[in-house]
Amino acid sequence: MYKRVLGIVLTIALIISVAACSSSAPTTEEPKDTTNQEPKDTTKQEPIKVRVGLPEIVNAKFAQGEDYSNNLWTKLFKEKINVDVVVDWITTEYDTKLNLAIASGELPDMFTVNIVQLNQLIEADMLEDLTSSYEKYASPSLIKMIEPNRDIVETAMRDGKLLAIPRLHYGDETSTSFLWARKDWLEGNGIKEVKTIEDFEKMMEAFKTNNGAKFGTMLDKTLSAFFEMASSFHAYPKIWVDGPDGKIVHGATLPETKNALAKWAEWYKKGYIKKDFATMDSAAMLRDAYNGEVGTYAQQNWAGWQVGADMVKNKGEGTYFVSMNLPSVDDNKILYPRQFSNSVYSVVRKGYKHPEVLVELINTYIDVLNDSIGNGTMTLEEVLPFNTNDMHHITGPFKVEFAHYQDIKDVSSSVITGNKLLGSGNAVLFYNEILKWKNEGDLVGLGRYLQMGHETASLVLGNSHVDNEQINKTKVWGAMPQAMLDYGTTLDDLLTEGYTKIIMGLEDISYYDTLIEAWRHAGGDEVTAAVNKMYGK
Repeated sequence: MYKRVLGIVLTIALIISVAACSSSAPTTEEPKDTTNQEPKDTTKQEPIKVRVGLPEIVNAKFAQGEDYSNNLWTKLFKEKINVDVVVDWITTEYDTKLNLAIASGELPDMFTVNIVQLNQLIEADMLEDLTSSYEKYASPSLIKMIEPNRDIVETAMRDGKLLAIPRLHYGDETSTSFLWARKDWLEGNGIKEVKTIEDFEKMMEAFKTNNGAKFGTMLDKTLSAFFEMASSFHAYPKIWVDGPDGKIVHGATLPETKNALAKWAEWYKKGYIKKDFATMDSAAMLRDAYNGEVGTYAQQNWAGWQVGADMVKNKGEGTYFVSMNLPSVDDNKILYPRQFSNSVYSVVRKGYKHPEVLVELINTYIDVLNDSIGNGTMTLEEVLPFNTNDMHHITGPFKVEFAHYQDIKDVSSSVITGNKLLGSGNAVLFYNEILKWKNEGDLVGLGRYLQMGHETASLVLGNSHVDNEQINKTKVWGAMPQAMLDYGTTLDDLLTEGYTKIIMGLEDISYYDTLIEAWRHAGGDEVTAAVNKMYGK
């Protein structure tokens, strides 16, 4: 096993080294911006058509007359690379739709996949080899982002071939969870901190009694808010952790998860959770906030785009939600679960004639959002529309994520102290977004302000979680055993269905033990053994 991994790592190093040699300027010169070069392939005299499948971005706001097929990004891709992006389909049920496409063989030319789908497609030989495309076309900026993440690149390779471009990640500080609550209701009730679960229950009760909330906290059929808040109970139902005997176990099987479920079942019974949550998607859940029926939920750092501008538009000034640290069931330090940091891969279907286009469009994405302000090819005002109103999320496979720890420090410090010190194009972008809200009241900057524009902004707290060593990384970091890939989401689906029954009171909390036993027999024990074997336990 060690020799196989070592061989892969050496192959990756060779690829990156070759890519750097072929794509970078001599060391005495500044790197060339390859995204502004003329197309290298002579076949590109005619526009190249790329068919894509996309996840619908619920909060994306297009300019009038634009949509996923015709927008500022598609126009830029046509202008820069001479590529026509054609949307085959778009859906809020992306994984389901893609799984059906994989089963039928009717795949778009380029699309994103999760790690399970990636391995399924590799095994079925349904993906183009991107090795030479990356070597020839990756820009210096893309190489600079890829190089420190070789553990992630390894998961996109098979037999020395690069079969996907990892999306990478924003950093550990962007993975933690927060309690979000309506600002005017907090202030009206004199609530400044919510440190304990008891404090949280008092807050929900106050919102119902004094502000007319119809229930306490938001939840939808995915149970996302339950999972985001599980670490309040020191429960980790979505990651693999060290068990009491030193072996790796799934966090769902530990008693802390049972304790968390018992509390949520109690909250449901008390009317803190909407009775029909199990039939609601996230859009329906958020409508209750926009209508003033609920004022809190657990969510990640980007909730300001869910309950920021739309709250102000619907309910008026000061109604947006603000972030706080999660409350704790006791005095022990909360640890935040960290899944393997790369969740998405961009791929090209086998047989598509221009796989290099994927790399070129990702280059363009990086150039616009991270490089263009610094190198003077675009102004701030020109870049802002590409990065606001969730427009930076609509490009599907033509996207990567930028590490933001230092950007967060630079931006928050500059906004709070007034001493402007910004080290990257992204930081400049974020800073000016925030000023639009602070100085002009422009709602386009509110989401960013709630992320990094004040002392308790979500990512400012996220940075402190990293500084305080509160990140709990899953023990399955990257490579997954075949048994886990074979079961896909089946075992998770079984647990989610059982959790839902317990929360709704359709089953007593004692059903948890039955559920875990069913999980073990359905394949959980097999996967657990495979995980321990792979990771040497």
